[in-house]
Amino acid sequence: MRSHSWRLVVTILLTVILTAASTMYSQESSFIRRKTLQVRAAAPDFTEIGPVATNLWTFNALNVYDPKLKTDVFYITSFNSASRGQLIRLDYRGNLAKSWTLPVGIGSWGIIQGQDGNIYLGSYNGGELLSFDPRTEKWIPLPQASAAFRKKEFIICDLAQAPDGDIYYGTYPGCHLVCYDPHTGKVTDLGKIADENYLRNIAVTPEGTVLCGVGTRSGRIIAYNPSTHEFRTLTPERYRLPGVTAKPLVSPHYVVELAGDTILIFQTKNLKLLRTEKLPGASGINLLDADHLIYQVYRGNIEKLDLRNGKQSIYCKSPGAVANGRWYLTRGGNLLGMRVQSYIYVNLKDHTTVRRRIPVDGLGQEVLWVRSFPNGLIYGGPSLGQTLFSYNPQSHQLISYDQVMNEGGEIYYGIPYEGKLYTISYVEATLVVFDPSRPWNQGESPDSNPRTILHIPEDQYRPVGGIHLGPNNKMYIGTQPDYGLIGGALSVFDPVTETLQVYRNIVPDEEISAVGTDAKYVYCGADPSGGGGSKPVATNSHFFVWDPSTHKIVFDHVLTIAHGLGGIAAVNGHAYFVAGDELMDYDSQARTLTAIYHFDRRQSVPLESLRAAKDGSLWGILNGELAHILPARRTVHFFPETADKATCGLTIAADGTIYFGSHTHVWAYHPKFPSPPVSFGE
Repeated sequence: MRSHSWRLVVTILLTVILTAASTMYSQESSFIRRKTLQVRAAAPDFTEIGPVATNLWTFNALNVYDPKLKTDVFYITSFNSASRGQLIRLDYRGNLAKSWTLPVGIGSWGIIQGQDGNIYLGSYNGGELLSFDPRTEKWIPLPQASAAFRKKEFIICDLAQAPDGDIYYGTYPGCHLVCYDPHTGKVTDLGKIADENYLRNIAVTPEGTVLCGVGTRSGRIIAYNPSTHEFRTLTPERYRLPGVTAKPLVSPHYVVELAGDTILIFQTKNLKLLRTEKLPGASGINLLDADHLIYQVYRGNIEKLDLRNGKQSIYCKSPGAVANGRWYLTRGGNLLGMRVQSYIYVNLKDHTTVRRRIPVDGLGQEVLWVRSFPNGLIYGGPSLGQTLFSYNPQSHQLISYDQVMNEGGEIYYGIPYEGKLYTISYVEATLVVFDPSRPWNQGESPDSNPRTILHIPEDQYRPVGGIHLGPNNKMYIGTQPDYGLIGGALSVFDPVTETLQVYRNIVPDEEISAVGTDAKYVYCGADPSGGGGSKPVATNSHFFVWDPSTHKIVFDHVLTIAHGLGGIAAVNGHAYFVAGDELMDYDSQARTLTAIYHFDRRQSVPLESLRAAKDGSLWGILNGELAHILPARRTVHFFPETADKATCGLTIAADGTIYFGSHTHVWAYHPKFPSPPVSFGE
C-alpha cells in the first residue's frame, strides 16, 4: 500500500513537473522567436544581416464595436522607427489581428473614434491629422494645417472631439492648440498656449470646453473656451509639478487630474475644484463611469475610487504589470493591458487572465545598439521597444526576445558580465539582467529572467551615456534627468552586491551623455541637455575624467561644442573622442588633451558607436560612414561603400569582425588584419 502510494506521489510530481516544463517552453516559444537569417554580400568584405528587429512598439489603444465582426475590438497604434507606423485591429477574444500602414509618420500617440464612426489619429512626424474608415478599411484624406506649420509642429500629441463636431489637437514642440472643423474643412491654429513644448493631452467637456494638459516644466491643465476664445489655468499652483504633463479625464459629472500622488477633482460644468484625494503609487488612471475612477497601485491591485465620496475598493486583484499603466476597459467592463508587443486580457467574470503576443509583425525598427559576447554571439536592440535580439554568426540564427521590463521605452545599451547581459533602459533609467542560459521568465521577482534590478533614483530617466564595465569590475552609467528637469548623473553599480551610488550634477546642470572606461579611470562627456521640454542653463559641453578611488574629477576640459560626444573609446591609457571636426586624445598619465586629427568637416558619432581594439586602433561611425582610426599614425580611413549605411551602434567581435547597425539590418566587416576588442564590457 505504501509502495503504491509512493508511486502515485512520484507520478503526480512528474506530471506536475512535465506540465510546468511544457507551459514554460510553450511560453518561451510564444514570446521568443527563432529563425535563420539569410546573409548577403553588401560590398567587398561586407555582409548584410537582417532585418533583425521587426518588433511592435504599441503606444495607445481604443475599444470600439466593429459592425463587420459584430464584436468589440481594440484599435492599437504601433511605431516603426525605420518606416511608417501601423494601425492594428485586435480581436482580443480570438487573438486575431490585422494591420494597416499609416499614410504619414512613424506612429501615433493619440487615437479617438469620431462621431462619424471613423478612427482619428495624429501623426508622429509629418504633423498630419489622419482618418481611417473601419467599414471600408481605407484612409480618408483630410484638410491639413499649412506645410510650414506641420514642418515646425511635426508631432500631434493628442486629440479630442467636441460636441459640435470640431476636432482639437495639441502639438509638439510648440505647444499649439489646433481646431479642425469637419463640416467646413477649415483648420485653425489657436496659437501657442503655454511656455512649454508639449500640449500632450486633450479632453473636451460636454459643454464644449477644451481641456489642455501641458508640460513638462510645469504640468497643468489649461481650459479653452471656444465661445470667448479665452484660456485659463485650472490647476492650482501647488499642484503644477515639474517633469510631468497633466492628463485631464472628463465624465458628465467630474474632471479629474493626477498630480503626483494627488487626484484633483473638479466639477465638470463650472470647472471648480471640489476636493483632492491622495492616491500613492497610482498609475493607469481611467474613468470607469460618470462617478468612478480605476487605477493600478504599484503594479499590484487595480482599485476603484468613488469620485462622489472618496471611497476606495478593489476592482481587480493583481492582474499583472503593463507598460506605463496602460490598462483599457472593454465594453463589458473587463480589462486589457498593453505590454509593448503583447497584452494581458483579464475577464473579471470568470476570473481568468491570459497573456498573448499580438499576432502581427512590425515593419522594421532602426538598430540602436549592438554588443559582442566573448562566446561569439552578437546582442543588440532596436531604437523603439524594450526588446532585444541575439545573432549567431556561425549558424546565422536570430533569436528575437520579448520586452525585458514592464515599462515602455527602449534599451539604450547592454554589456556582458559573467555570462549575463546587463541592459540599461529608458524609461526611469532601468537596469535589467538577463541570463541567456536560463528559461525566459521576465519580471521583477528574484527568480525572474530577465529581472529588473533597479531604477536609478534622483530623477534620472534616459541613459544616454549607456552602461560600461570599468574599474573594480563595477558598471558606470550616464544619464539624463526626467522630463522638464536638468542635471544628469554618473551612477556606479556593483553587480556583485547590486548596490548603486549616484553622483548627480557632477557637472552642474549637465547630463552625462558619453562614458568610456579602462582599468583605472572613467572618461565622460557632459552636455547642457536636460529632460524633454527642459530649458538648458549651461552652454558648453565638457570632457572630464573621474577617479573612482577618490570619487573626484581629476581632469575637466570645457569644449566649444554644445552637443554630446556620442562615444568615448579607451585603450593603452588613452581616451579618444570626436568633438566637432577634431579627434581628441587624452593621455591619462600626462593628463593632457590633444587634437590629433582634423577632419574636413564637423563629425557626428551616434551613441555607443566608437570602439577600441586591442591593437590600439579605433572603429567608429562618423557621419553615417564606417571609419578605422589609427591614433598612433594619426590617420583615419573611411569606407565609402558604407556611406549612409552605418547608422547607429558598433561593436568588435571576439574574432575581430566589426558589426554595426544599418537601419533595420546589421552589417559585418571582415578586416584583413582583425583585432579583438580591448574589452567586452567597455
